Amino acid sequence: MVVGLYGVGYAYAAWRLDRAFPFITIGLAGKILGPIGWVIAVRSGELPFRTFPLIVFDDLLWWTPFALFLLEGTRIAAFLKRTAPYWCAALHVIAALGTLLFLHTHVRLMWILWMAAAISLVGFYAWWAARAGRRLPVAIAFLGIVCDFAGESLYVGWTPLAGTPLDRVAALLTGGAGNGLYTLAGIMLTIASPSVPARGLAWMAWISGIALTVVTILNVQTGVVITSAALMIFFIPFVLMMARR
Repeated sequence: MVVGLYGVGYAYAAWRLDRAFPFITIGLAGKILGPIGWVIAVRSGELPFRTFPLIVFDDLLWWTPFALFLLEGTRIAAFLKRTAPYWCAALHVIAALGTLLFLHTHVRLMWILWMAAAISLVGFYAWWAARAGRRLPVAIAFLGIVCDFAGESLYVGWTPLAGTPLDRVAALLTGGAGNGLYTLAGIMLTIASPSVPARGLAWMAWISGIALTVVTILNVQTGVVITSAALMIFFIPFVLMMARR
């Protein structure tokens, strides 16, 4: 009943954006209090940590769009919009370093860092799409983050052993579907932007992304490592050059 009432409020907010502020404020408050309750329940032993995917989609996924809606028109929003590529590059560097440092020690933290990087990627695509006059790539990227979060939340909540069926499902969701949709969105934006700087870097990044999707589907672990590294090597400098331009 409570979720249904939230839905009614969100529907009205979508219909009347000029009156949406209180509904989105209440929604964001609920989506902050929910994870706090989850943490308390996990610490007390009432819920297992593997219930983490529940709060990812019910709560955490909505923090960014709700917060940005509430900040719209403020200096903070203007700053975030202007610096979106730098946030994307920085968070991808942090996530890549986290992979090197935490792969065998703090796996959950490593995947949480990649979830933050995924949010910044969609933000970068929105920044780029606003300049290219395209909306569809952002929608595709958002579908990608849903797949990506599904796989990464399994890694965070369940930490499946390598080679197990759950590990395979998580890999297909994040490295296969999520990465594939991100790559498709990037290709569409590149085609729609004839004057994009470092076009060669962009295409090398998208080729690496396509290769990563293929080797993930084929379950070639060495290929996953190589293509993931190549993707970051080409993608991060490209984002920085886009920001400077």
